[in-house]
Amino acid sequence: MTRVPESGVRGGWFRTRGCHVAWGLAAFLSLAVPGVRASADEGFRCELKESPGVREADAATASKLVCEQLRRASGHRGAFGIALATLGRSVVLTVTREEPAGSLSVRLDGIEEVPAAAGRIADALVLAQPFATTQRVDNLLEGETRPALTKKGSVKFSVGVADVESLGHGARASGFSLGLMYASPRFALPVETRFAWDDSLYGEAGLSLFSISVGGRGYLSKRDVSPFVGGGLGVLNLRASEGEYPGPGATSDYFDGERSGVAPYVEAGVEMLRLHRGRVAFLVRADLPLGALRTEEITGWTSWDGREVSGYPARSRYVVPVTIGLNVAF
Repeated sequence: MTRVPESGVRGGWFRTRGCHVAWGLAAFLSLAVPGVRASADEGFRCELKESPGVREADAATASKLVCEQLRRASGHRGAFGIALATLGRSVVLTVTREEPAGSLSVRLDGIEEVPAAAGRIADALVLAQPFATTQRVDNLLEGETRPALTKKGSVKFSVGVADVESLGHGARASGFSLGLMYASPRFALPVETRFAWDDSLYGEAGLSLFSISVGGRGYLSKRDVSPFVGGGLGVLNLRASEGEYPGPGATSDYFDGERSGVAPYVEAGVEMLRLHRGRVAFLVRADLPLGALRTEEITGWTSWDGREVSGYPARSRYVVPVTIGLNVAF
């Protein structure tokens, strides 16, 4: 008869008992862990309400991803509902919350954008934040990076000729203009440089000007021929003169004043051929200087031949240059 060593019996007994303990612990954990998980999620409910137009498998996966993010953001609390709907190639994802009541809808450029949007939707809904504030460098949606549509306009080069009258002085000058204009169906933004000068004889009333201006112009219709009104602000250099410089035989109406400064303007006119690439505009424009032209005081003296020349006091005139012009833009 063979004798079993006592150490072998003890080893087998311990091995058998160890297996029983291991199996018992595994059984306990298998029952306890689901209980713990159920306890942690008993205050959280999230379900797919509807998904018309979306494949069942895609809808289930999408709702699962959103629910996971809602569970994280809410701390395993709250009741949420998810709805999916199609709009052409787009998918509209709507998430609602029962308490406190709220909802958020986001348009996606396909069901594939759900992973990127899920976390943002959860944060925005649970934390009551605007959806746009959840943007990060790695979670932008396709619609947020697409260039926005804008109304179309065009940039045109303009050139014109003009006759300039001077209210308050009576002189006349001729000139031309160069500029750029951004034009749309309802308005235009002109930037213009103008030059004008006269060819009067010595002693006659004279006028010259130079200006750079920027402004706006509103059209009163969208037709091929449309009246318009406008205004703006410019820098104006204006000079007006009249009579002969004091001396023997000088006239008593001598005046020679010059002023440079800011000057607003107003205009009105008619623009034609608006349906074509080139346009023609007839306009009347008045520049309004912020101050008067001034001639300084001139004292009397004795001329070289011994005659006394009387002086003149300081004089000022408020002169408004009025431009009657014809412009072509193309």
